[in-house]
Amino acid sequence: MKKNTSIALLGAVLLSVSACKNAPDSDEALTGDAQEVTLTEGSTSVNINPATSSLEWIGTKMSTYHNGTVAIKSGTLLLKDGVITGGNFVIDMPTLKSVKDDDMTNGKLTGHLQSPDFFDVAKFPEAKLEITSVKPNTTGASTGGDQPEINEYTVADPNYMISANLTIKDVTKNIEFPAKVTVNNSGVSAVAKFNIDRKQWGIVYKGMPDDLIQDLIWFGVSIKADAPVNTTSL
Repeated sequence: MKKNTSIALLGAVLLSVSACKNAPDSDEALTGDAQEVTLTEGSTSVNINPATSSLEWIGTKMSTYHNGTVAIKSGTLLLKDGVITGGNFVIDMPTLKSVKDDDMTNGKLTGHLQSPDFFDVAKFPEAKLEITSVKPNTTGASTGGDQPEINEYTVADPNYMISANLTIKDVTKNIEFPAKVTVNNSGVSAVAKFNIDRKQWGIVYKGMPDDLIQDLIWFGVSIKADAPVNTTSL
């Protein structure tokens, strides 16, 4: 399914957030200090396909919400015996944009988000997520049926808990979140959806006094590696 279809599906769900003062009802990533990245011996590296991968975001304030996208630039997933063991991807911050409103409003907000008030993309053109540990999800949580795309705020039937170092504006924090990872002959897909507290990464702009911006930002991440061909063993 193409990314624009995913965004359209998300848009339908966003109707329920249009008057919301809070972040979407999603898992809040457990946040702590950066952790050491360890590699599992014998893992195989598979390249992420940026063209079929996507990252979407939602930010809220007292009066309304805004949503948009940012491109995934590159990355790899690590597999062993058909199980994910690690990986990383780079986020292309200058592609960060707002998509909710008309072109003029979106352009104005996009410029502000890219400014030093928020992500300062001229100074910090890349963000990065690097997996530090992968554990089977044993909570038995279930929020619905098959959900290969970003079309709800939480992951359906997550099968892993992933810890990863998330670097934004040269600040690195470790986050833990549930994810649904599928590995088969067609390739690898991973979906994760969670809220983070932007202030943990030094994004502290408050907004207008009568329309304060909420601290939580929602991220919906869909990662695709087309096929386990052209792989490299560690």
